[in-house]
Amino acid sequence: MKKTFLLHMILIFCVCPLLCQKDNLSREHKDWLDTVSPIITKTERDIFLMLKPEERTRFIQIFWKQRDPMPDTPENEFYEEYMKRVIFSDFNFGRQSSRRGIQTERGYYYLLLGPPISRTIYDTVSQVIPLELWHYKGEEQFGLPPFFYLIFYQPQGIGEYRLYYPGEGPDKLVSPQYAKNALNREQAFTIIRGISAELANASLSYLPGEGHRNMATISSSNMILSNVHSLAEKKFPDAYARTYLSYKDYVETEYSHNFFQSNFLIKVFDNFNQSFIHWAIEPKKVNFGFYENRYYAVFQIILKLEDMLGNPVFEKTDDMTLRITPEQYKTHERQLFAIQDVLPIIPGNYKLFFLLQNKTAKDFTSFQTEILIPEKTSDPYLSNLLLYHNQRELTQSRTNSFKAFSFGGSQFTVNTENNFNIQEDMGIYCQLHNFTVMAGTGGSTVLLEIFSVNSMSPVLSQRKPLEDIFDSKIGGINISPISLSPLDPGYYRAEVSILDDSGQKSLTGRENFILLARPYPVLPWAYTKQYRAFPESGQLMTLATQCFMTQKYEQAHSYLEQAMKLKDEPSTRLLLAKVLYASHRYQDSVNIVSPVYESVEQRESGKLLAANYAALKEWNTALTYLEKLLAKATEISVLNLAAECYLNLDQPERALPLLRESLELNPAQPSIKDLEEQTQKQIKIKS
Repeated sequence: MKKTFLLHMILIFCVCPLLCQKDNLSREHKDWLDTVSPIITKTERDIFLMLKPEERTRFIQIFWKQRDPMPDTPENEFYEEYMKRVIFSDFNFGRQSSRRGIQTERGYYYLLLGPPISRTIYDTVSQVIPLELWHYKGEEQFGLPPFFYLIFYQPQGIGEYRLYYPGEGPDKLVSPQYAKNALNREQAFTIIRGISAELANASLSYLPGEGHRNMATISSSNMILSNVHSLAEKKFPDAYARTYLSYKDYVETEYSHNFFQSNFLIKVFDNFNQSFIHWAIEPKKVNFGFYENRYYAVFQIILKLEDMLGNPVFEKTDDMTLRITPEQYKTHERQLFAIQDVLPIIPGNYKLFFLLQNKTAKDFTSFQTEILIPEKTSDPYLSNLLLYHNQRELTQSRTNSFKAFSFGGSQFTVNTENNFNIQEDMGIYCQLHNFTVMAGTGGSTVLLEIFSVNSMSPVLSQRKPLEDIFDSKIGGINISPISLSPLDPGYYRAEVSILDDSGQKSLTGRENFILLARPYPVLPWAYTKQYRAFPESGQLMTLATQCFMTQKYEQAHSYLEQAMKLKDEPSTRLLLAKVLYASHRYQDSVNIVSPVYESVEQRESGKLLAANYAALKEWNTALTYLEKLLAKATEISVLNLAAECYLNLDQPERALPLLRESLELNPAQPSIKDLEEQTQKQIKIKS
């Protein structure tokens, strides 16, 4: 009886992404979500609902940590203040409601905005229904006016208070006994003004000074309320939540809430005719330890690459230890610290994820973006623009090597935010692909334009012949220096365009930058690895892994053959054997991986040999490896393949225990469940 479960062996080679489960909230988590409803952002809420119950508890810790104004102290002042607001709201605002006080409209605004400057209660004034006038000082940096009002009232004088909208008209606030005959806006305003001019003006507009009855002020009130409702989105950064699903399985539980902000720069350039991702991380802060008269920090960097469906393409983990003297610390203490590196990459559209953990300080940062690596075609295209501060030549011994943001022996200094000081010069580097630059022919022209963020017309413009600014040594266009002294501080966009013979833009690249109003140390202190010129065995292995995970087996085979010629290593052989197995070249795979297994009885090579021999229908040979594997550890894929071998050898009684054990480990295997039932029937028939 022939069974084919070799597809299960793909689990040996691939890591399946975990799927987040949406389940019902526990009472504890539902109460928490109700409590933080005014201050949680949409992103935070969406991520929280996608998590497993145990992950939500960790997320709550991170949520409060992100709002801690002084994270270096044991207390969380924001949390403590917010809990005082919760207690006050529940005690004072839930009396006329069947809901908790925090769930009422007064509770919502009290939790979000805190105690007002003044809260005037009108619950015993006969001319108006019970109402409250709250006076707030606004946070101008988030779009609120310096001062504003809110009014809450009891419709018909009973039940729960609700927020009053000035567009409703002041007659909504007048007691029914005074409104037996329908009151117009003027009459209602006059009645309320007799009680309080401040209240009357607020009934027309929440913006102080605008509440005159002859002014159309509803738009101001609507703008205030709109900015209040969006306050959480503006006030609380939620970058950590956007990437929480990616980093939650990598960060140790005890410091999963210690997230710090960082800036990232991601660019794609060719080095040695191979596409590389050039990247930089600039943490907003770096916490050091101190030991034996040196400052130190131990970092771990995890880089993950996925396709647009979330399938894994590549993953890399690097450890880095930084040790500096007190003198070096003093020299660089005002500089940003940057970690920069490169990664060879194959064409495709990817999700790129970074996680930087400071093992010393037990904190971390993360970043996620999408990136497109174009196919190598004959069509001309322009690379990313790289805005840089200065360019320096590397030493002669390093001209045949490279590192992040270096090209042809030249190193460019960049910062992740593209910040430049006033009076500083700027340079722009980019690569022009599939475009012939012909010297001395009066060929193409390059147009540089700089636009203010609020302008459609350039504030600075330069035209230069392409041949004058194309540097063949560094393999790209290099425009430098560009004097920024004529520009005022502000936000700008740089555009570089290739003009065709008619003067039209045929190719254009864009990049934003900021011209600072005050001098600031924008040049980072960068930690950067040095690499040998491509191709190098490690780089080829990286590319081969990406090809293997995206099922580009022929290309993976080519990279691995090159790597083997440079350095014959067990890891290279193992990956090559996997590629051959996936290409159905089972005997070739055996020949490649056997020396690895014979030199060191490595588990992965044993599983691969078993899979190959099973594919060749050499069931007994496959079982010699599988039995050794099962003697040391239990794996579902090994159990299933061993069961397949026994079934093909007509030994169902030996297959059945393996199938049952597999189902105990993972009951969600319908095909294995069916096979278990068939095997039981087969045993009965034989007996």
